[in-house]
Amino acid sequence: MTIKLDEVLFHQLLLKAGDSLRKRSHLNIHKDFNEPVQRLCIGMKKGTYVRPHHHPARNKWELIIVLKGKLALLIFDSQGVVTERIVLGQGEVLSAIELPANTWHTVFPLTDEAIILEVKEGPYIPAEPSDFASWAPEENTPEVEGFLSWLAHAKPGQSCAQASI
Repeated sequence: MTIKLDEVLFHQLLLKAGDSLRKRSHLNIHKDFNEPVQRLCIGMKKGTYVRPHHHPARNKWELIIVLKGKLALLIFDSQGVVTERIVLGQGEVLSAIELPANTWHTVFPLTDEAIILEVKEGPYIPAEPSDFASWAPEENTPEVEGFLSWLAHAKPGQSCAQASI
């Protein structure tokens, strides 16, 4: 079956994201979690929280391509200090980036809506608790709002310890 990454699909993903508590939705393009290349299209609404995480396996690089809107990508060291802040999207210098394995990162929309295509080597391996940053709040906790506010303005050299969570 042919999958078209078009405005019809984007509209559907963003409608689902709007109805979701997490403010995002996704469509797996790969048919099987064992496929050698995992591909998913993700619709995100402003305010979604992607807890900082990493993919520690040596082969778990990650390619993020912004298809609609703009988003911020923050890269951290293992202690939660921002090492890079990158804006990706339409009209920006970058619209895609490949992160090497074991890179602590998070993304969040800068526009009201964003669509990304995420590509990574398979097979799919469910995240372990240790894959998520211990220095960042868990999803659906009261601390998330303050952390998101800090992320919105965090610059390289700043520590998440400065977040008012």
